Parts: sequence; structure tokens; C-alpha cells
Amino acid sequence: MITIGTCVLGEKPRVAVALRDDAMRSAVEPYIARGLDMVEMRIDNFSDVSKAHVLSKLREFSGLPRIGTIRSNEEGGGWQGSERERLALYENIVSDVEAVDIEIGADIINHEVIKIAKRAGITIIGSFHDFQMTPDNDALNAILERGKALGVDIVKIAAHCDGKSDLQKLARFLVEHPDNALIVIGMGAAATPSRILFPALGSLVAYTFLGEPSAPGQLDCDATIRFFNELYPGKE
Repeated sequence: MITIGTCVLGEKPRVAVALRDDAMRSAVEPYIARGLDMVEMRIDNFSDVSKAHVLSKLREFSGLPRIGTIRSNEEGGGWQGSERERLALYENIVSDVEAVDIEIGADIINHEVIKIAKRAGITIIGSFHDFQMTPDNDALNAILERGKALGVDIVKIAAHCDGKSDLQKLARFLVEHPDNALIVIGMGAAATPSRILFPALGSLVAYTFLGEPSAPGQLDCDATIRFFNELYPGKE
């Protein structure tokens, strides 16, 4: 059983909202009441990434399941510092989040981030992002195997979809791996349905936003929770 804080994954689809440091807990609480499960703190998009500011913001959301993400610029994130600085920030946040997300391809620091997270006893999401295309099935399988070899708890794959064939490729990959802990997301306008329907195929978490989207093709928090409560009985 995989958990992120008090949130058990796999029993039913879960929803995470990506937040920057301008988000207030008071704005998030109504969505928690309606069925939002967790928050993803997008630290790479914070206006201030000093240790004091980051920890203060994380602690504002204590009591909620929190994913700490410091996404690299190479995979679509806002991180502008060095990998050494990013590793240090991951080390600083592990006591104030219930999961971390680190890129499978972050070869300089991913092994250390995983070690730090394991020592802290929190869940590890190993992520992969392709904003240009959907990898073929062999490449998708290679990403999964690389994530498993690293020792992450969940492999997250987000890929740009040009149309129906790309969506089918990602859906087929999900269906072919029912025994693996996966989050699979299509990005781009053509892929918006994946954010609602892939959880029915086994994707553990759907991501949404308040304010500005953190990835192309996301539905906002209102729409996501409304669809989930309608499509997945017992979600609310």
C-alpha cells in the first residue's frame, strides 16, 4: 500500500492541486471539503526559495498531504539554481512534506534525493516529462524500469499528445502495467481527457491548479473535482 500522508493511493482516484507560494490555505480548504486530496507545493515556482520562506509556506499547509516538488528547468520547471542548491533544498524540506517528486533523469542528484527521502520515511515520485511528443512503448517501458531501478515508489510519466493515437499509446501503457504504481498524464490541448479518464485505467493521481496551470492541458480545480465526483462514486 502506498500512501502520501493520510491519503491512501490506489483505492480510488486522487486529486492533487499544484500551488505556488502565493496560494493561501484559506483558498484551498473549500476544495479539500469537496474532495481535493493533497497539495503539490511547486517550490521551483516560488518567488523566494530561501530555506526560511519555503519551510514557512510548507508549514502553512501542515496537516494536509503535501508533495514537495522542485522541478528542473530542463523538464519544464522553474528552478534556476544549481543542482547542488536543489539537493540542499530537498534535504531541507523532507521533514515538512509527505512525498517528494524528483525527475528520473536528474542523474546528478536523484540518487541522493531518494536516499534522503527514504531516511525520512516519505513517499518518492520519480517523474519524467516530454513536452514535445509521446514516447513509443519501448521508451515508456524503459522509463518505468529506470524508475523502479532507482527505487522510487511511484513512476510519473507526463507526455505531450498530438491527438488520439498518442492518448491511446499512453492508455495502453497504463493498462499493460496494472501491478505498477503509476501516474500517467497527457499534456497539451488534445490530452485534456487523460486528466479525467486515466485514473479509471489505474493512474493514481490527477493534477489540477488554482490560478495558473502548472502544465499544458490541465483542468482547473473546480472542473476537476466536479468531474471526479460525478465519474468516480464515493470520491467526495
